Amino acid sequence: MNSREQSWQFLCAGGLAALLLAAIAIFALRGEVPREEAAIACVGDVVLQVSFSVACLWAVRSSSLVTSIQTFVDHGSPSLQSLGTIAPWLTLLQIVLGAALRYKLMGAISHVVGAMLVGAFLLYFATGIMAPAPKGHPARTAAVVLLWVVLVQVVLGIAAYVVRFGQGSESTLPGTRLFSIGHIITGALTLGSVYAMSHLVQISSTKQEASGLPSTGTV
Repeated sequence: MNSREQSWQFLCAGGLAALLLAAIAIFALRGEVPREEAAIACVGDVVLQVSFSVACLWAVRSSSLVTSIQTFVDHGSPSLQSLGTIAPWLTLLQIVLGAALRYKLMGAISHVVGAMLVGAFLLYFATGIMAPAPKGHPARTAAVVLLWVVLVQVVLGIAAYVVRFGQGSESTLPGTRLFSIGHIITGALTLGSVYAMSHLVQISSTKQEASGLPSTGTV
């Protein structure tokens, strides 16, 4: 792929990601959905968020970040590559649970427990990248971005729950939905960041056995 084609692909991917994020925000602004339409709306929300994350991945793969990316040795056990394979699926599961809760297809317990477990996993994954990846490495930068996005998302999620509990589900005050809308948008950003970071880890990390170093039982 020449540089001109790469630039066009990057611009197209970035534009598509921006449009999809705007669509996610519009969906989040909607009011109550009738019970009979809840399942379809839930699937639509999840498809939008997955499409956004794929557009983010496309943007990363077509950017100059991957053309001359520096490799680093992965000493972790389990390996960062293994974590990078699991992370997108766990995050997607949490997105599905959040959408199901939003449309009242399930209770809050599963989503709250999932948020704690997936949040801890992403924290472990991101901090694990920051140790072996050198300063300025795209994977390290993506890890820092993910940590901040997850932090903001968790804070907004807690605020949305507290405000909703305090005001009641029938409250029509505009401020009661702002935290929920922000939580949905940052959820999409989290999924997109995980997709991008996992890809960067897959193409830049090398297991220590492949680097000629003794194995420590890395998966």
